[in-house]
Amino acid sequence: MKSNIGSFKNCFVFLMTCILITTSLNSQENNKKLLDMTYPYEKNTIYWPTAKSFHLEKVSWEVSEGGWWYASNEFSASEHGGTHADAPIHFSQNGRTIDQIPLGEWIGPAVKLDVTKKCEKNRDYLLSVGDIISWEKDFGGIPDKAWIIMYTGIGTQYYPDKKKVLGTDKQGVASLPELNFPGFSVESVKFLITNRNITGIAIDTPSIDYGKSKDFKVHQVLFAADKLALENIANLDQLPASGAILYVIPMLIKEGTGSPARVFAVR
Repeated sequence: MKSNIGSFKNCFVFLMTCILITTSLNSQENNKKLLDMTYPYEKNTIYWPTAKSFHLEKVSWEVSEGGWWYASNEFSASEHGGTHADAPIHFSQNGRTIDQIPLGEWIGPAVKLDVTKKCEKNRDYLLSVGDIISWEKDFGGIPDKAWIIMYTGIGTQYYPDKKKVLGTDKQGVASLPELNFPGFSVESVKFLITNRNITGIAIDTPSIDYGKSKDFKVHQVLFAADKLALENIANLDQLPASGAILYVIPMLIKEGTGSPARVFAVR
């Protein structure tokens, strides 16, 4: 009987070990499928040159008088900086604010349009309708509720170097004439809005409009159609051209025109 009990215990231990190993392997495999596409918020986070940058103040970071450890920070920043989301109200007077957009609307298929070579040759490159058609020839039709992501290569190569990402490291109004980075063309956005059922557009630069834009026409057209936008998204070099799902979790700011967002993809 003791022998049988011992065998049972050994068998039980072996089975539990197998279960733990399998669970661990599955967890690791799931982690491999997750791609974080968010830049951290810290002193070097890139903001529009006229916007308030991220500021963190350590209010308490010490052992308290009672003998226990206590840490607490305060932070402040503009809504539009780092990896962030834009709500339609940003450029549409009657558009929705961040808190009016259902969480499920931020989730959709990721369509990555790789124009890195074109952007290497031309920092002012504008995504064209031809780029969209070319992607569809290679991967099929754009899925419903997709995020259309312009991969310029600027972010993956240079972030958080402000001069290399923005085209200038100056601050304030004086910096604006020197802004220099690619973006969407108005024609491409109109095409997507009219002919495809998209959730929004995204880019790895600080703006969906190119740096030299004076009227932010892409913002105007996109938000007039009640679509969404993401800017400064990270790690696009690791995102497949098709087949991934993009998840966006914006900070829920009441009457927010935009907000910091945790962005990730499941590949």
